[in-house]
Amino acid sequence: RIETLLYGKIVLSGESSAMSFLSSLRIRCQRCSDFPRRVVKSLCIEGDVLLSTAAEILSLCSGTTNLALWIAPSDFNGMTNPLLQPLNNLPLMSLSLSISLIFRHTEFVSLSAFKAFSTVTHLEILNGWVLWNSTIGLEYLDGLTHLCLHIHTRRTKPELIASLLAPSHLQILVFRVSEDINAVQTFLEFHSLSDSRIVLVSQVPTAWGEFGGGDMSLWKGADQVVDWRRTSTQGMSLYLAGTL
Repeated sequence: RIETLLYGKIVLSGESSAMSFLSSLRIRCQRCSDFPRRVVKSLCIEGDVLLSTAAEILSLCSGTTNLALWIAPSDFNGMTNPLLQPLNNLPLMSLSLSISLIFRHTEFVSLSAFKAFSTVTHLEILNGWVLWNSTIGLEYLDGLTHLCLHIHTRRTKPELIASLLAPSHLQILVFRVSEDINAVQTFLEFHSLSDSRIVLVSQVPTAWGEFGGGDMSLWKGADQVVDWRRTSTQGMSLYLAGTL
């Protein structure tokens, strides 16, 4: 059906578009109560969307498997979080978000304690401070095969990178780079972290399509790099950085 094509992948760029989308869903729910759950599979919520609005959208679109939460809501008081329950109810496979939406900046919280991450295979965390003092339990997400984080040669702890690479289930570790590419390569090589699963890319996701639209180009590009390395005689002599 046309509606399935129209609603399969949704990008909401602000509170106004999010509220319009909610109104549209409510109308369709009057005819078919499970319409959002059945139809919406890929969802990007960004800009000034309120936490309460995002939570209501996720509650309705409870069949979403591919989610990007690129918001910094003004209505998050740090005490009650309406996002947690609907997020935990999603059958997520790929997720991109700032984990500040879930908990305050602390090294003592483990993502493995949140049901939302139990089914995720492809995860991007936007916060730059991950791996400064803690892995936030990423190595305990047994289903995780693809992970994207930021790397900072002056702040990132090499031993924390090593702990992420230890589990055999992790196939791809993408690092977004904001400094000289050669400095990052030297940093990894100096600490014996020249692992063929590591891929370096530009720092900021530029569009929804880069993470989860269409062919999921972030992950597809990283897979292609790692596959090339496995068949190349050059081994780890080349890191590819670009707009995957």
